[in-house]
Amino acid sequence: MNVMSPLERLMTALRGGIPDRVPCSLSIMRWVRYHYGCTCPRHQLKMATDFGLDLIVQFGSYTWQSVSNDYIYSPGGGHAHSPSGFYGDLDGVDVEVRIENRDNDVLYKRTFKTPAGELHDVIQWSRPNKGYGDGPNPHRVEPLVKSLKDLEALQYLYAAPRRDLLAEIPLVLEEIGNRALLAAVDCTQAGGWGVESLGPENMLIASINDLELLKGVCRISQNAHLRNLRAMLEKGLQVVYDSWFQCGPSVGWSPATFQNVFLPLIRESVGLAHEYDAIYIYQDDGRMKDIIPFLVEAGVDAVSGLQPPPVGDVVLGNAKSQYRGRVALVGGLDPCYSFDLGTPESVQKAVRHAIAEAGPGGGYILSTAESIDPMTSAECLHAAVQAARDYGQYEQKEMRACS
Repeated sequence: MNVMSPLERLMTALRGGIPDRVPCSLSIMRWVRYHYGCTCPRHQLKMATDFGLDLIVQFGSYTWQSVSNDYIYSPGGGHAHSPSGFYGDLDGVDVEVRIENRDNDVLYKRTFKTPAGELHDVIQWSRPNKGYGDGPNPHRVEPLVKSLKDLEALQYLYAAPRRDLLAEIPLVLEEIGNRALLAAVDCTQAGGWGVESLGPENMLIASINDLELLKGVCRISQNAHLRNLRAMLEKGLQVVYDSWFQCGPSVGWSPATFQNVFLPLIRESVGLAHEYDAIYIYQDDGRMKDIIPFLVEAGVDAVSGLQPPPVGDVVLGNAKSQYRGRVALVGGLDPCYSFDLGTPESVQKAVRHAIAEAGPGGGYILSTAESIDPMTSAECLHAAVQAARDYGQYEQKEMRACS
């Protein structure tokens, strides 16, 4: 078999085919942010080149610049401020922000004055490495949305996509070439930060006490998500990488709520991607064994994450035998025990096992279920890449590791 480029290798696997070898696309956003200083596509590509990864490069990640400023999740909007200034892309909305810098966290008190009324929230954001890791997420002291009457005002807080970032997509595609795969990422949907206006606790409570409110918030955020995805797909991206980590079983959602509230939204996103002949990847970093059948039925092209026990619940070999030929698999490596707390030897062992379980027949991309901790040694990353090359070669449609 001829040697493929990283782009060819990844696209072949995502389409369920057999590449020259199993692609190795570790989840590296935390690592690249800490060691390279930035998570833009170019820095992701730099790390991929340095380590020899077959990388799915993310465009629009909230850790870099969101395609549209997400002021609901972040008071900073996702680091892509409007040309008219901070919050300047919220037409007809006046914003009051009070910031209190404290030793271990920052407190944001905000009031949005929209044509449909006022919204107010209080966000507590821990400082990095103060007990909540290198990239803590916000804590909602007071949620932005409190009742159904707030939904009309909420619609005014979704800024339009940034034309300058969209214009960059063709240039980045040209620069990356066949060295990686550039994927559209947008976290405004319910599975990302779309229900942050309610806050983590209130969104779960609403699923029991006020389902109409939960669905209303999801609908508004989904509309923005579809708009953003369409804008990126129209610029030539061939893959959508949708992270639904907020809507999986690990967060506390019941299978019934997942089917009733979130699965219809996932179908919409899949349908939009397929409208552009693009590939749709569903990602979750927690337990997901019980929802994979729903995802396959919804038409997703690839399921990403596949966190194994004890942290997760996906046995990679079982997933392969159940869904082979129906959906591509991405992940299967535990970042915690194999990488973060592991050694090059534990990484090599985990990689070899994952390839033996999911590699045969193609349709598999080796990856970690979640982003690797920045304190993980570079030797562990090199060990993963080398093990993928040693054990992941396809020969007459079979794996060396399984011969």
